[in-house]
Amino acid sequence: MGTWQLMGVIFVVVAALAGGLLIRHVQQWKQRTEERQAAEEKVAEEKAAEEKAAEEKQTAEKVAAARAAAARMAVKRATMEKSMAEKAAAEKAAVEQAITEWAAAEQAEAERVQLRRATEERREAEEREGRLRAVEEAIAEWVEAEREGSRLAASAATAMPGKPNLTHPTYTRTEAIHQQVRLTAAIVEKEVQELDYIKNRIQAGVDFLPLEFRQTIDEWKAGKIMRRSTLDDIKLKFRYKAYSVEDGYELLYLYNQWLSQQRQRLRVFVRLLGTEVDLAESIQSAIERAEQAEREKYLEMDVDVIFTLRDIRDIVEKLFGVEVILKDLEGVCRKRADQIIAPSWEAKGSSR
Repeated sequence: MGTWQLMGVIFVVVAALAGGLLIRHVQQWKQRTEERQAAEEKVAEEKAAEEKAAEEKQTAEKVAAARAAAARMAVKRATMEKSMAEKAAAEKAAVEQAITEWAAAEQAEAERVQLRRATEERREAEEREGRLRAVEEAIAEWVEAEREGSRLAASAATAMPGKPNLTHPTYTRTEAIHQQVRLTAAIVEKEVQELDYIKNRIQAGVDFLPLEFRQTIDEWKAGKIMRRSTLDDIKLKFRYKAYSVEDGYELLYLYNQWLSQQRQRLRVFVRLLGTEVDLAESIQSAIERAEQAEREKYLEMDVDVIFTLRDIRDIVEKLFGVEVILKDLEGVCRKRADQIIAPSWEAKGSSR
């Protein structure tokens, strides 16, 4: 064997050994790499498992905390709802108690008002009947006095035939009533004129407290002239030009009372003429019934009764005119009340 052949064999053997070593090294490196990767993967899996377990634990803790919070909120809500329900029940009971007490108070007040109204109506009815009887008695006494005067005059004329006959006219019951109706008509006419004067006085006046009569004002302030509530005194204030806004409204109230009294007096007259008048019936209707009843008598009809009823109807129309003036007066008072400043002083010795 030659040298070159030996060197070739040696090279082959060395190359085979180097290749085997290289292959073994590569295999070992690959195995170590795989083992390292497996270890890293295992570590990663373990870490992921730990993280997952930690997350699951944290989630479970959060869920438990949320459940505990929800339970506490539910307990708190139930407590609040119970408290609110108890409060609402207490408020409802208080409201029902207040309503019950209010209803009882209203019932008691209604009973008191009804009792007071019944008492006032009974007293007014008694006063009305008393006025009716007083008017009837006054007219009867007046007629009797006229008849007695006529008899005395006739006796005197008989005893002294030489002297002129001064006998008083003899009045019948109807003529006596007619005379009273004429007097009432004159009174109503006078009041209409005075009321119209007062309305124009307030409407045209510069102030509700003019100072044209300084002496009257000073005496009133000093208490020498007392304030009164009668119709004549109120009208006197307007005549003296020493009136106030309260006097205007008080005049309205007093004149309404006066109207009621005059209507009641007319009802008395119709009743005295032989026709009963219902309180719910108007005076005009009663007059028409009285006239119809008198005309149905034909030949026995009393003309004086017809004339008296006609005069009563004229008075009723004048009272309607008074109502119109009173409405105008109320409007004037309201208008003037917005413009007038009340005086800063008050009368001494006021009777109010």
